[in-house]
Amino acid sequence: MNEQNFKSLNELIATYQQGRKFFKTTKKNYKLNYEEVLILNYLYNCKENEVTAKEIAQYSELKPYYLTKALQKLIKMDFLNKKRSNIDERTVVVYINQAQRDKINELIENLQEQF
Repeated sequence: MNEQNFKSLNELIATYQQGRKFFKTTKKNYKLNYEEVLILNYLYNCKENEVTAKEIAQYSELKPYYLTKALQKLIKMDFLNKKRSNIDERTVVVYINQAQRDKINELIENLQEQF
């Protein structure tokens, strides 16, 4: 993720408060928390329909527990699927079909309209 340089503590606090308000609204309206939106945004920006859980973890810097919990919820909400790699059974592959990509695109575009 890109690192933001703030000019003052006030700017950082104001940005943080805006983020908290955004995710409170997102949780209320879409039943999605920060971690889940972060994962969906990553998939939205990916050209591929398959990525490893490790790639998502590196991008998001989420701890394994939070990543696993978020992926499970997103699977239940039919935003994505996961499977084990055919090459290496230890690798978890997150994948989406076209209907799921459309659903993610619509959600992210709706969220972006809030800005």
